[in-house]
This record gives sequence, structure tokens and C-alpha cells, in this order.
Amino acid sequence: MANVIGPDVSFYQDDPQTPQGIDFIKMRKAGAGYVIIRAGQNLWGDRDFKANWRESKMAGMPRGSYWFYDSRADPKKQAELWVSQFDGDFGELPLWCDFEDNYGGGFKGWKHWYTFIERLKALTPNKEIGVYTAYYYWLENMAGVPTASVNYFKQYPLWIANYGTTKPLVPKPWAADEWTLWQFTDNGDGALYGVESGNIDLNYFNGDAAALKQRFNLSDSPIPDPDPVPTSKRFRVTVPSLKVRENASLIATQIGSILLNEIVEEIGANSDRTWLNIRKLDDSLTGWSFAAYLQRVSGPAPDPTPDPTPDPDPTPDPTPTADWHRVTTGSLRVRSGPGITFEQIGSIFFNEVVQEIGANADRSWLKIRKADGSITGWSSSDFLAKTDAPTPDPIPDPPPDEEDTNWYRVTAASLKVREGPGLAFDSLGLVYLGELVERIGATPDGAWLNIRNTSGLLTGWAASEYLISVHSPVQEEPPATTPVPDHSDKNWYRVNTTALNIREAPGTTTKILGTVLKNDTIPALDDSSNPSWVQIQRLDGVIGWCSKSYLVALGQGRPTSIRQSLFPGVTYMRKDLTTPRANVVHIMAIDLQTAKLEFLVTPSPNTSNVLCSRVTSKFLEEFKLQVAINGGYYSYVDDTVNPNTYCPNGGIPVQVTDYAASRGKVYSPQKTAQPTIYIGARNQVNINKVDGAIFNAVSGDRVVVDKGLVVKNLAANAPNPRTAVGISKNARWLTLMVVDGRQAGYSEGVTFPELAELLISYGVYTGVNMDGGGSSTMVIKGFDGRARVVNSPIDMAKPGRERAVANHLGLLVRP
Repeated sequence: MANVIGPDVSFYQDDPQTPQGIDFIKMRKAGAGYVIIRAGQNLWGDRDFKANWRESKMAGMPRGSYWFYDSRADPKKQAELWVSQFDGDFGELPLWCDFEDNYGGGFKGWKHWYTFIERLKALTPNKEIGVYTAYYYWLENMAGVPTASVNYFKQYPLWIANYGTTKPLVPKPWAADEWTLWQFTDNGDGALYGVESGNIDLNYFNGDAAALKQRFNLSDSPIPDPDPVPTSKRFRVTVPSLKVRENASLIATQIGSILLNEIVEEIGANSDRTWLNIRKLDDSLTGWSFAAYLQRVSGPAPDPTPDPTPDPDPTPDPTPTADWHRVTTGSLRVRSGPGITFEQIGSIFFNEVVQEIGANADRSWLKIRKADGSITGWSSSDFLAKTDAPTPDPIPDPPPDEEDTNWYRVTAASLKVREGPGLAFDSLGLVYLGELVERIGATPDGAWLNIRNTSGLLTGWAASEYLISVHSPVQEEPPATTPVPDHSDKNWYRVNTTALNIREAPGTTTKILGTVLKNDTIPALDDSSNPSWVQIQRLDGVIGWCSKSYLVALGQGRPTSIRQSLFPGVTYMRKDLTTPRANVVHIMAIDLQTAKLEFLVTPSPNTSNVLCSRVTSKFLEEFKLQVAINGGYYSYVDDTVNPNTYCPNGGIPVQVTDYAASRGKVYSPQKTAQPTIYIGARNQVNINKVDGAIFNAVSGDRVVVDKGLVVKNLAANAPNPRTAVGISKNARWLTLMVVDGRQAGYSEGVTFPELAELLISYGVYTGVNMDGGGSSTMVIKGFDGRARVVNSPIDMAKPGRERAVANHLGLLVRP
């Protein structure tokens, strides 16, 4: 018997700095017969769940979901949040309750698992529920539990985790062969199954493909292949009037027009199919039209039935009466039926007026239709208030015979579409390379576009760097700008004494400008004009002369490893790598036992989590700090917040999306699945653990190093710029790390596992990946008080350009 293989996946298989998501078509072609998708943990939904749930269904894969039970949160609330993720589509396989928590929270143990399952059953009475656990974990947590209580769990199918064996160990109350799924490895081939992590969890079903279908009542018909490329060459015009031009260009001469619902035939297309060469069916017009306004059809439309001879004196239809309602909440779901278990088919928004065309018996749900007729469905009457019928709009002038300019083409293999503008928002789905999407909005800085695909079924936000206007003129790309590291052509020296003075001019009697310390590596601006002295430049910009007697020559060219002691207890290091690709790594090692160190997370201007965006340099200068890096994720706020009044000193209003605090004030209290770095008033640093009163706190993206080891199954496909924070095992050393990326020939970036290995090589025991990509920046205070950027950030594909972000982590060194 061939057991059916299926992966389980979560946001850990995704890199938020890359545009693509999981390739479920590839997963299916690799032989996966099903997939189990993480829905969330604690009171946090998995940010990729909605996209993974949608895309796996579109790929024709049977789906189950799991929820990581977290003992720190109320079991009933966890169950309720889980159910709320689905919009009525619970998948084909069971809901798996994942019991492997070791947080030691107030809701640990089997009694709370019971509460969790029972609440889930009450919310989904017709859905099968299962249990995921590991053999020894179950034995440990069930020790001493009455047999009758243990036997309660036998009614649920078992998904057992047990690696490195030919047959799984199965705990009581299940029999030895009474397992439904067996997670047999966490080391599957991630690339083979279409995920970004190098490895992936793989599972066996206890049976073959026929048994799988029978067990979960799957359709006997084969899973359909993805929709084939249509073969019809006929298209319908979808706008009132569409220009036909001599060539595939907006500047080409117009030679005619085609009108709404007219059928035309394709006879050619440009390379990216943004323009079609079309011919009218009567051969009266041939030319090029913009493809976004042409919808493929199976054949020509039939001739319309002529209107009947009108009644010479018709009786006018009575004027219908209707109830109209105004939406009283920010957005209101429209469902296919009267109840929260029905599928969501759209949304209506605050102050929008809709027409009532029906209601259920108690009028708790109204059947409504939008005024323009574009959507009809059911909405809760709690959020609808009666109002007057809308005043009809005046008859508009005929639309201009012109193509719209709001269409964009996807330039990445696949691009995540999110609920809001920012990496912290849930993914809703994907658009693909070459696909046309319509821009319907944008953030003030243009970094995110609100888009809608051509079918209208997917609307959300996508990063603008992976979208190009179809009307943009084709230009030759300028040569890539490769930042050249300072002093790469100079001779370099290493300090060979405890401390060496930097003087204004050669000679022991001249003014002292500063010092360099033992093992500091420094470039020589002039080491030939004076036989006994070398003119050097420190990283903070200080230029002066040092005695050559205390310097060891390292040769010409920047060493692959350099270090400089910048401030008391603060050492900068740089590492140039050539394998597995060119990379430049910047490290700031901070001795937390050093006196007079103070940390600062960007404060809120009031008490809210809406901050004014700043580049990291401005943050450092504004708060007179010595060191700063970019912080956590953020999103953009709507236009109800006026940037000019809210941010009079520059920047735009942005919203911190995870937990954050500054100098004892918690201004972003929401706890999410993302890790939080807590820094106490006495500089004690903890990750995901509060030690005393909250002082400074900033959240990252994910833990990449845990107990000195690389976290398993991290996304590993795409290298990117990264920012990371780590703490040593004895909690004495704090490591800030920035890896430059997206700059060919200089530094290309690292994957999550590579980032973890780098952190471990610098003594990190627990390490967190922060917001990266174009946000990654490391800044120090120069000798003149101005910020000096020590890495090469890359915002909007421009090397050296800093990105304005929401919050930062900074260090002040008191004199």
C-alpha cells in the first residue's frame, strides 16, 4: 500500500521580503495528495492563511487546517478566532488541534484542551475535528490523568508526529495502527513542493489514494488541472468606446473605435499581450487595442432579437417602492446567504447606500443590492440604517474615447496581494507574472498600490516595486549602481597597542582628536608623506594622525573583516563574504554591562500606534543617539489622518502593527505571532519574555535562532537585505546585524537560514529577524553630530537610499 503524502505549511515557509507565495500547482505535481495549512496560534491568525487557503483550493488540492494551541490564551477565544478565518469554507480534511505547546501558560493541560475542542465543536457541529501531537509529549502531559478523561480524546482522529522510524509510536487512547496522519519528517525537500523554505514537514495518510477519498468523502472525479490557456480568439469590448490604433502604442495614430459588447477577433498580440491586434468580424477595421478592455468569449454573440412592435399606448409601469439603507460601519461583509457561515461575496462600505430586496424571518439579515447593481447578497441588519433613496446622478457626458492609464503588469513570478498596505497584513491571494491589474489607490509614498485583478475577484494591496505601468515608455535600464566601499584602494592598518591617540597633525605635541583601540582596523589616507606617522580616518569621520610605531600594516585594499571600537561598550564589525554569494555584513556588538548605555524605541507623538515615518538617520539625529537600526513592520493609515497636521515636521502617518513601547509607555499594545524584544530600564534584554515593568519593546518578523540553533524550515529560497537582533546565552551581549542586499556585485543578501548561521557565528543564542528589504539600515553618530549610514540601504531599487519607516531601535551613550 502506498501511503499518500501531503505537506503541512505556515507563514514560516514564506519570506515576506519576496513577492511570491507557495506554488501549490508545483506541490500537487510533486505528488502531494493534500495539504494541511496553519490557521493561527494564540489569538493571532497566520498572516498567509487566507492566501494559502485560496490558492491551494484553486490548485485543486484537498485542504485541512491546524491551529497551534497556546496555553497563554483563553481556549474558547482561540477556537472562535480559528472558526472566523474560514468564511464558511472549512476545507475537505479535518480541523486539526495542534497540542505541542510548552509555554507553561495559565491554560495548559488536558482540561483546557477539552474546553478548546468543545467550543470548536459547538461552532462547527458538522465538521470533523482531529488531534495533532507527538508521542512523548502526549505521554508526559497525560501522566496521572484519569483513564476516562484520556479516553475522551479517542473519538478524534490522530495526526501523530514521530521522526526517524519506519512506523509511528502511537500513544493511548489510540491503538497502535489507529493513526490517520503521520508527520514522518521535518526535512522534506521544500523546493520540490513549491515552498520558499529549504525543508518542509511531510506527512503520510494511513492508506492509499482510494482510501483517502473514501475517508474524507472526496469527489470520485479526478482533481481538475488548472484552467488551460483559452483557445478562443474572440473578444468582447468591455468599455463604451475603445480606440483602435495603427500600432501597439498610445502614441500610434487612431484609425477607428470599437464599441461596448462588440465582438472582435484576435489576429496577433505584442510580446506581453498588453495590446491585441484585432479585426472586426465584418472586416471593416483592423488594428491594435488595449487588451485590458477586451474579454475573451467562446464565440461571436448571436444577432439580437429585434424589439417587438411597441404598444401604441402603453400603460406605464407603476413606480416601485423600496427600502434603502445606509452602512453604519467601516466595512460590512456581503454573504451568499443570511448567516455568518455563508461565503463572503463582497463588501459594502461606510455611508454607502444599498437597496433592500428581501429579509429573513426576524429581519436580522437583509438581502441587499448595491445602487449600481454590481453586488447582491445578504448583510447583517445591525449595521444598516434606513435612509432616503439616493438621488439619481445626472446623465453623464459620453465617456471619452480613451484608454485608461491605471493598468499595471506584474513583473514577479507571483506577487502576494494583501489586506492592507504593509508586510504585516494578511495575504489574500496571488497575481502572476505578466498578469494585468488595475490600480485603484496608492499609499502617499507610492510604495504600495491598491489593485484589482481583471476578473474583479481579488482586490488588495501589493508592493509597487513588482508592478509596472503598461503605459510606461520602454526605456533602457541604466547600469546598476554598485556602492563602492570607502577606502577600498587604500592601505589598511591594525592598532597594536591598548589605546592610540589620533592627533590633529604629525607629532606628539599636537591636539588630540580622539583614540583608536587595540585591534581596530583603520584605512590610511596618507602613509607616505611622513615616515613616522599615518593619516587615518575613523568610521565616524574623524581624520587625524597616528604614530606608525603602534600600527601593523595589513596591505592594500579593505580587509574582508574589519572592526572598530566606536563608543564605550560598542564595537562595529564588518564581514565581506564571497560564498554562497557576494555579501556585506554589518555587526554592532553591545556589551550590556557597560555603564551609561540607554536604549530608545521610537516614541509615539501621543498615545496611539500611529507615528510619523522617519528614515533611520533622522531618528538618530532627532533623539541625539549614537547607534540606530530600523525596527519592526508597519502599515499605512487611511486619508482620515491629515499628514500635514499630524506630521508637521515631515514624514507621513504610519501605523506600528505589532507590540511596541518606548521609555515605559506602551503605544502599540497588540500582541501578534511576531516575536517581541523587551529591553528593561536596566538594559536587561529578553525575547518574548517580560522581565519586570515594560520599558522599551520592539517587534520583529520571526525567530531565526533558538537556543543557539537555526530554527527549522525557515524560508530559504530568496536572498534579501536583512536586519536582525540577537542576544547571547548569558544575556550580556546584544548583537545588531544588517546584511546589505539586492546590489549585484556588491552584496546580494541572505536567506533566513543563512542569517541565522551568521548570528550564531557572532555568539547569538536567540535571534530575531526584523523588518528587512529596503528598510534595512544601520546608522551611527558622526564626529560632527550628523548621522553616518554605515551600510548601503536600497529603497525603491535605489542603492544608498534610506526608507522612511515607523519605528527604530536606538542606543544612547551618556558621556
